[in-house]
Amino acid sequence: MARVPANISAAFRGRKDGTTQNVMAAVDFDLKFTYILAGWEGSAHDALILSDAVERDDGLSLPPGKFYLVDAGYAMVEPVEELLDEGAQPKKAVKMMTWTPPMSACLLKCLAHIAAKGVKTDKGFKEVHITKAAKDVTQLVGYEVTTTQVTNQLFKWKTRWHKIDKLRTLSGALWDDDAKMIVLAEQHYLDHTQDHNKDAEFLNTPLVNYEYMEACFADKLATGKFAMGSNEPLGKPIQVECPGNTIDLESGATNGEGFGEAQAAFGIGGEGIDATTPSPSSGSNKKRKRASILSDEDLTQVSNMSDALRVVAGAINNTCHAETHPDLCKTVMDLPDFEMDQKLDVLDYLTEHKGKGLNFMKMEDDVRQAAFKRIIAKNPDLV
Repeated sequence: MARVPANISAAFRGRKDGTTQNVMAAVDFDLKFTYILAGWEGSAHDALILSDAVERDDGLSLPPGKFYLVDAGYAMVEPVEELLDEGAQPKKAVKMMTWTPPMSACLLKCLAHIAAKGVKTDKGFKEVHITKAAKDVTQLVGYEVTTTQVTNQLFKWKTRWHKIDKLRTLSGALWDDDAKMIVLAEQHYLDHTQDHNKDAEFLNTPLVNYEYMEACFADKLATGKFAMGSNEPLGKPIQVECPGNTIDLESGATNGEGFGEAQAAFGIGGEGIDATTPSPSSGSNKKRKRASILSDEDLTQVSNMSDALRVVAGAINNTCHAETHPDLCKTVMDLPDFEMDQKLDVLDYLTEHKGKGLNFMKMEDDVRQAAFKRIIAKNPDLV
């Protein structure tokens, strides 16, 4: 079973209830697996996962002159021209509205303010939010902007955010938080853009509307950070940046919330997210604590909930036993080497905690005396 930390769970919520992961598999006509890409967040579209598999080094390869048989969820990479009947006229293209930078900024600003108010947007913005954004853009430009146009434009900005988030993980890339810019060294920039010319608009230049995009989409979109292909070496760790900690998806330990059993370990404790991941640089099993992400108010609430659960657990335990053992009083009073006041206090304690009283009666004499001393030591108010 795999679990997901609460702070990134939004990206793993797709069409089904709960958090999910995607697994894309390719098979040949002998039904043998030729490629697998596992780990993409549940909200990711099939076409996005296919695109990632094709772009990966040593990823999914398509033999020349061949094709893969897929379902309707996978978009075609190359456009296909429509075949017209003889004498038919081609359809006129529908005139599309041109979004200007001020219009896009107005749209993202409106939705960012909505997200900042604490509105849950993990499954996307609701219709009422899209309508509000459409009204704001309409008021800006002076003509009607429909909710469909807003939705389409928002999807484009989601795609940009996904691209930016992926480029920030490039080897050797630095982040200028003041300028909101992904910085590459000059030669690195030239080499990268020569192979990926479409990335040039995102590198070594301030990213427009970055703060608005961050408020709208951060930790809510699938990024593929956790995905690994079948061609990658076994045991290769995936390092993922999270606020205040690093996630090692190849850790075998589990401790609470996280990708459980054979993947990653996350634990939400009093000090925030606590990962018990062995250090990859050594063979020891030393544990490493992570920085706190819980506020003082959160810690107080966790402490209060723990106390309340102990009270409830004690009450449930007591209701399991309606009667005390008939020989409890005689057994306690016959214990040697203890004062009468101590015996009476422990008898009251065991009578109140009937389950512990029954266990006390099942003990051997030497164990019973040790338990008597322990009750007195752990409950100094009894005496």
